[in-house]
Amino acid sequence: MSKTQAPSFSQIPKERKMYSIGEFAVVNKISPRMLRHYDKIGLFQPCAVLENGYRCYSSEQIPIISLIKKYQTCGFTLAEISRLLSASEDTIISLAKEKRSQLERESTKQDEAIHLLSLLCKEYAAPLPNDYQISYTQQPERFLLCLPTGIHEAEMENTFETLYHSLETGNIHPIGLPLLLSGFEHENMTCYTAVSVPSEIVSDKLICKTLPSGWYLSTFHYGSYDSIGAAYDHLLCYAEAQKYQLTEPFVERYLLDCTHTANPAEYITEISVKITP
Repeated sequence: MSKTQAPSFSQIPKERKMYSIGEFAVVNKISPRMLRHYDKIGLFQPCAVLENGYRCYSSEQIPIISLIKKYQTCGFTLAEISRLLSASEDTIISLAKEKRSQLERESTKQDEAIHLLSLLCKEYAAPLPNDYQISYTQQPERFLLCLPTGIHEAEMENTFETLYHSLETGNIHPIGLPLLLSGFEHENMTCYTAVSVPSEIVSDKLICKTLPSGWYLSTFHYGSYDSIGAAYDHLLCYAEAQKYQLTEPFVERYLLDCTHTANPAEYITEISVKITP
């Protein structure tokens, strides 16, 4: 692909993509074990089960798993979520108000849950609409410093604090915004928190990773991370339709996150991945 051939952005009709349980877990930041549990209790089931017993999921199921994650963040039990998934809008608003009152009475510190419940009650500004427009950018070689051990998504915020503390201790000055690296490692679902540095650096506490130069596909996700799986799905479907080969990791770059705003609806995340035509 040359500079003259690549458009600044492109959009194609959305197609349905099939995922293995490991791929679906990575894209939606949820463990395969939890997906199997949801299947067992009848809350969220695969669209198909192959003769060998392997579960298959589709693009069309991503909004449902996003809803389940959002309701869990709000503090709803799985039994309550099962009811919410088939409830009318009036019932959802009523249950959201009851749950918000419960959290307030308990004087918990679940700020994110209260924000999400306000969204469900239609009392809070909705996030920017996600059209998931796909863009092409040519990136130079980039050097990243990461903690040596991969993490699960739930540990991300604390791990960033550890990473920046290690940088400060080593008198290392990062450039750019914080990043999360992830790939289809299936059952392991391991991610790495990272920051960009000007050149390759040797550190006792951190490891240096290199993102190769080349063409990258990117899109933006607006709002809570609960629904970020839809952004990954659009990238993957576009790449598959264009017959691109993807070079992992996927790179999440946090333009606006919890360090800038207490409202998850205002989060802005860029997701990119290297392509080979």
